[in-house]
Amino acid sequence: MIDAAIIDTSWLLELYRVPGHYKECRTTSVKATTGELVEAECELFVTLPVLFEFANHIAHVGDGNSRHDLAKMLLNDIRSAVDNDFPWTIATVSSGILLRPRDVVTLAERFLTLSGPSYSLADISVIDLAEALRRHSKQVRILEFDKQLKAYSD
Repeated sequence: MIDAAIIDTSWLLELYRVPGHYKECRTTSVKATTGELVEAECELFVTLPVLFEFANHIAHVGDGNSRHDLAKMLLNDIRSAVDNDFPWTIATVSSGILLRPRDVVTLAERFLTLSGPSYSLADISVIDLAEALRRHSKQVRILEFDKQLKAYSD
């Protein structure tokens, strides 16, 4: 039984239906899977680097109205996450909204170690969170459309 799920950028792109970054054929399945996890009381997590990467995709949406609507949805979800841990918990190392400078250095060190064409800072933050959750005896699923990240799911 999965106790925790970590949402990757690719999953958020589907949930929000970001133009140019989602596939209509996957959206129904993504929403259904996410709903099933919520109903099963699985805790959902998003890392700050994933949110930053996701916001960057929204920033590049060509249609201003769509971009504004998506940014507003993201703002509402982030506010809700901070206030109520819903729709997900934003995973941070400290209690502040941003990573501490030392946390950024640690992330960059991991980036150097795992660097390659397929690992972004967001990916590394997801992998590190999965490992941290496992240390607390949690079964972890990474919600993604990335074969490399899939390998880190239980």
